[in-house]
Amino acid sequence: MIEELDVARLMRAGVESAEKPSAVLNIERAMIVGRRQRWYARGAGAALAVAALAVGAVTVPGLVAPDRPSAPSLEMVGALAPLQPYTGQVPSAASSRIPAALETVDPSVQYVRFGWLPSGLDSVQYQAGLLLSGPGVTLIGHAAGLPNPNWSGVSVSLYPEGVTPAAPQVVGIDGRAPTVSTAPAPDVRGAAANFTQYDVDGTDQLCLRWQYAPDGWAEVRVAPWASRQDAREIALHVAQQLTLSTTERVQLPAQVAGVPQNLRPILTNVSGPLAPDGRWYAGVTYSAEPPTADPGVQRARTLDVTFSPYFELTDKIRAELNGKEPQQPNTTINGHQAHLAPGGDPDWLESLTVYDVQGLTVSIDAHRGTLAEQGAKGLFQQLDLADATRDWRPALVAD
Repeated sequence: MIEELDVARLMRAGVESAEKPSAVLNIERAMIVGRRQRWYARGAGAALAVAALAVGAVTVPGLVAPDRPSAPSLEMVGALAPLQPYTGQVPSAASSRIPAALETVDPSVQYVRFGWLPSGLDSVQYQAGLLLSGPGVTLIGHAAGLPNPNWSGVSVSLYPEGVTPAAPQVVGIDGRAPTVSTAPAPDVRGAAANFTQYDVDGTDQLCLRWQYAPDGWAEVRVAPWASRQDAREIALHVAQQLTLSTTERVQLPAQVAGVPQNLRPILTNVSGPLAPDGRWYAGVTYSAEPPTADPGVQRARTLDVTFSPYFELTDKIRAELNGKEPQQPNTTINGHQAHLAPGGDPDWLESLTVYDVQGLTVSIDAHRGTLAEQGAKGLFQQLDLADATRDWRPALVAD
């Protein structure tokens, strides 16, 4: 058996310790961790782990569902070529709207879903709530099988009221990517829009920005992953076909119950493959601190409840892990093998992973003082797992 969250926990701890919270949503960090998560999904068989969390080896042809038409033929765009006036077709806009800029971000709400995706993406990921750099919403389509260490794919960001999108962060450098060029874009969903192109480590990255509501910015970012792709066409098609909502709830593979009343959700993270045989991940983070506290303080004492598909640790996976195998079960809970690490680390009260619960691996990480006497075992026994199934998939692409 394998503990899918071991690597995710280490990644999250490393990133959080190095990051300083900011008032601006930092989509790059989600992309970077998303890329790491996808490496683990491929190498260890885990679902995409925390995009603060996730690199696939197979390019998925066509669109995200077999009954969708083929992607349009896209023009060739030279690397770092200045933007030219866009004269291509603009798809009709979907009817869904968000009526007002988000004052707060509710982690339980599915604010946005893809309505269309181009070919060459292998997985999708959604996060809402307190991201590493502040409140925000991000939806990412990751490109598959890339030797390039830079992120490539399509992302959508919704910014809270009054927050303006920033240039992409240059990885490893305390600065923003230089602007190559800007140009007006066709109206997006009835609002004025603009294209901005950036040089991210010598690679184009295009941002399409508009206001989804007065004083509420939205952005589609495209980092092309193959030749013969017009990033402007991709961005416009994605933006026009988004499904937006403030009432739809994020779907999870199981219901989280028994969480102490003094804890509140601060982040929901779900991810899954576009291919039918890939693995998925879903998790909710709760904080013991009030929403008025500094973001770093809110993340200092948290409870994480996560779900992923269970699988056996095969010789192939062992070889890919290269000696970094997860800890083996050391106890049982309700007849299920589990691994419990109680109170050894001063930062954690305990860490519990329960294997093969109706085909799922369930993990509970509780910082000291969040679960009081019931502990992770007590919380696990209160989870509603009646409808849990290994075949669960996140609803991140509109039907």
